[in-house]
Amino acid sequence: MRVWPFSVLLDARPPSARDAPLAELALIFLLSALAALPAILAPVLPLTDLGGHVARYTVQLDAGRSEVLRNWYSFEWGLLPNLGVDLCVQLLAPLMGLEPAVHLIVGSIPPLTVSGMLLLSRAAHGRIGVNALYALPLAISLPYLYGFANFTLSLALAFHAMALWIALEQRPLLRTALFVPIGFALWVCHLVGWAVFSLVAGTTALAANWRAGKGFFGTVITTGWMTAPLLLGPIIGALQPREGGDAVALLANNDAPRKIVWLIMAMADRWLVWDAVGAGVIAFVLYISLRTRGFMVHAGVMLAALALLLLYLLMPDTIMGSRFADMRLGPVILALFVLASAPGPLVDPRLTRWLLIGGLVFGGARLATNAASMALAGQQFAETLTAIEAAPRGVNLVSLYVDECAGWNTDRRRHIMGYGLARRHLFDNGQWQLQSGQLIAIHNPRLAPFDRDPSTITFMEPCGESPALPDVVAAVPRAARFLWVIRIDPATQFPGWEPLRKTADSVLYRRLQTQLN
Repeated sequence: MRVWPFSVLLDARPPSARDAPLAELALIFLLSALAALPAILAPVLPLTDLGGHVARYTVQLDAGRSEVLRNWYSFEWGLLPNLGVDLCVQLLAPLMGLEPAVHLIVGSIPPLTVSGMLLLSRAAHGRIGVNALYALPLAISLPYLYGFANFTLSLALAFHAMALWIALEQRPLLRTALFVPIGFALWVCHLVGWAVFSLVAGTTALAANWRAGKGFFGTVITTGWMTAPLLLGPIIGALQPREGGDAVALLANNDAPRKIVWLIMAMADRWLVWDAVGAGVIAFVLYISLRTRGFMVHAGVMLAALALLLLYLLMPDTIMGSRFADMRLGPVILALFVLASAPGPLVDPRLTRWLLIGGLVFGGARLATNAASMALAGQQFAETLTAIEAAPRGVNLVSLYVDECAGWNTDRRRHIMGYGLARRHLFDNGQWQLQSGQLIAIHNPRLAPFDRDPSTITFMEPCGESPALPDVVAAVPRAARFLWVIRIDPATQFPGWEPLRKTADSVLYRRLQTQLN
C-alpha cells in the first residue's frame, strides 16, 4: 500500500502517464517545512560566523547615526558578489528587528535548499527521484553551520535556478530572457552560487546540444550563446573600481589529504562519527545508482558534478584571503552526484522501496540529530551572551575565544562577540578585512592589533607562533576597559583584571582602576 505523498517516489511511470503534481508539491512543502525545525528550536542561531555578520548588519543599518559605532566603523554600500543576506536584512530588519530578521532569513536557507534539490531532481528526471532523499540532509552542512550565510543562500537559490534552466530547455528564447536578471541576482547573492549554477547550466546545455547532433564546434558555439546571458554580473563587476592588493597564489595552501576529510565531514555537526557515517551512506547510494542497470542519469548534472569535483581537488584552501574556499564545495558536489541519478522503470521495485525506506530513515535521523544539536548549541549561545549584559553600553571590549590547538572543535562561538555589538554597541574585534573587499571598514587604532579578526582566537598553551592565553591577555591595550574570555574555567584570574560576570565557561572582566591610564 502506497502512502501519499511519498508514493510519488515509487511511481516509475513516464511523466505523461502520471497524475501526481499535487502529491509532488505536497512532498516538497512537507520536506522543506521539516528542514526548518532545527532553526525553530534554537533560541539563537548557533552558526560560527553569524555573530560577526550580525555585527556588520548592525553597522550597516545604523548608517552612521550612532556616534559610538561611527568612531569604530564606517560602512559604504558597493556592488560585490557577496550581498545576499545583507540585502535581505536591509529590507526585513526595519520591520521586525535585526536578530529576528537574521534568524528568519538564515533559518530559511535549509528549507530553500531542500525545495531546490527536490525541484532539480524533478526537472532532471521528470519526477522526484527517490535518490533525492539522500541529498536533503546536505541542506544542513558544514558550510551552513560555519555561518557562511551568503554562500549557502546563493547555493539554495542556485538549485532552484538549475531546476528552472533544465525545465525551460525547449523554450530557449524565454530562458535567455529570464536568466539575464536571474544570473545577475545569483552573482550579487554570492559569486560561488552563480559559478556553480553557471557550470550546471553550461554542462546541461553542452549535453543537450551534443545529443542534438551539432558536432563538436557547433555544440561549443551554441552552448556559449546559450550561457552568455549569465555573464552580466561578472561584466558589471569587472567594471567596478578595485583597490590594489597582493595577488594570491593559485594553489596556495592546497592540501589534498584534507580535501578528502572535508568530503567525509561534509555534514560535520556535533557527533562526528555519525556525521562521517552520513557521508558513507550517501557514497553507498551513489555506488548503487551507478552500478545498477536501469537507473536514469542526467548527463548535464553528472558532468557538472565531475567538473566541480576536479575543480575542488585543484583549487586552493584560501582565495583572496577567504578561508575554506574548497571545503564549502563538498556538500554541493555530493548533492549533485546524488541528484544526477534516479531509479528508472527497469529498476527492481523492491530496490526502489528499500531506497525509499532507507532515505526516510536516514533523513529523519539526520533531521533529529541536527535539531537536537542546534537546540543545545543555541541554548549555550544564549547562556554565554548573558555575560555581556554586565558591560556598560558602548565601551571598548576585547573578546578572546580559547580554541583547540589540534583536533576538531565542534564549538561554534568563535564570533559570538558580534552579538555584543548588536545588543549593546560593544566593540567587536572579530570583524573581517579581506582583500576580496568589505563594505565595512574598521578604524579603532587604540586597540590594534586587537581590532579585527583573527585577534579573537587564542589558546590555553602556546600553539605554533601563537602565545598562551595569559600572554595574550597581558598584551591587550590599556584602551580596552573590558575583556571577555570564552571557553575558560570561570575561576580563572588575570593580573590587572577583576571578574564582573561569569557564565558556565566564560568570564567578563573589568580592568582594575589601578591599571587605567
